[in-house]
Amino acid sequence: MTLLELTLTVATVVLAVSLILSVRRWRRFERKLATSAAAPSLTSPEPQQDHLMISSDNSPAMLIDPVPALLVPQRQPLFLALAQAVDTGVIVVDAERQIVFHNDAASHLLAGQGSATGSGLITLLRDHQADLLARDVIADGERRELTIRPLATGRTLHLHYVPLVAQAGQPEGALIVIRDLTQISMLERARRDLVANVSHELRTPLASLKLLVETLQSAPPPDIAGRMLEQMAQEIDAVTQLVDELHELSRLESGRVSLKLAPLAVGPVIERAVERIRPQADRKHQTICAEALPDLPPALMDSDRIGQVLLNLLHNAVKFTPEGGTITVAAKVLHITVDDPPSREDRPPHPAGTWVLISVSDTGIGIPSRELRRIFERFYKVDRARTRHAGGTGLGLAIAKHLVEGHGGRIWASSQEGQGSTFWFTLPAA
Repeated sequence: MTLLELTLTVATVVLAVSLILSVRRWRRFERKLATSAAAPSLTSPEPQQDHLMISSDNSPAMLIDPVPALLVPQRQPLFLALAQAVDTGVIVVDAERQIVFHNDAASHLLAGQGSATGSGLITLLRDHQADLLARDVIADGERRELTIRPLATGRTLHLHYVPLVAQAGQPEGALIVIRDLTQISMLERARRDLVANVSHELRTPLASLKLLVETLQSAPPPDIAGRMLEQMAQEIDAVTQLVDELHELSRLESGRVSLKLAPLAVGPVIERAVERIRPQADRKHQTICAEALPDLPPALMDSDRIGQVLLNLLHNAVKFTPEGGTITVAAKVLHITVDDPPSREDRPPHPAGTWVLISVSDTGIGIPSRELRRIFERFYKVDRARTRHAGGTGLGLAIAKHLVEGHGGRIWASSQEGQGSTFWFTLPAA
């Protein structure tokens, strides 16, 4: 059990205990009323209009509040304070599933509009299964749990139902505690995806190595054995690259990589990256050039890490551009006067300021528009059928994204399938 789950469980127990204590205090108050009513008095007081007079042949008249205390949370300051202090949603309903109380967290988690007190539970939950489960809890007095995913919010919500039992032993309502498990679900999904992707990426080279070793054990001719040894070296390099990039990504995500930021010129960093990738481009008869403006301001950056980002983007450009294609690296100044709105679609929301904008363009196969938002995810590969022989681990862009954002910048891509792609990233101007 995680710390978050333990905290939420304790909050649930505290809220339930608060309601139980309120019921017990109200029962003691009712017994005092009964005792005072049974005592002789000179005058018989008239019952007040907001009470019901209940009498029988063998018992004195008693003043009884028509609304049970456990269904009036406003009378319990401790309960109200706890309900508003926790980030867990709390809803109290009566026997007819009418809401008598809900805190702000419940309204936020369920995307409610204003107060829903006095309305039916279905108006706030907007889930028939969750509403019917409350009916069953009130009917039989048994606790129940349910996980829902409202379409309005896309959250993963866990609902815990606790019956509110009156003195007669009959449930007169229910307490519903709502826990937001969205982040936990996302982390669990990411963990499963990581294990599945690592297993998939390791399966192919290991299977190839096993087959090559078995073939070498049969003593093939020397020329065939030499080719197999070369293939084994390539497969081992692929596994080594995967392990190295996984280690690098783990260090970046955990914040264990310290960037050595300094105001440096962008031009030399671009030129070094272009010269390092040029031999690969020459083998495919590709043209690669740099177009950095001469009057660019220095950027606040770690030159080694930004060189790593550029090499990653250039390597992808060479790999996915056919022979005779063109690759261009450019840099210019970007002035943003106000922060971008979150709804901007052509790039991630960018903070205001003066930035150095660097782009890597190619005339390659391009990326389908529906895939652009996912290309920076770990292990994500665009259309594996098209890139089957391109190799790679699918971690390079994820590493580039972490490095750029570690500098305070943003990275994104634009593309037209069949005509090429452009990757952009920004660095703060010094």
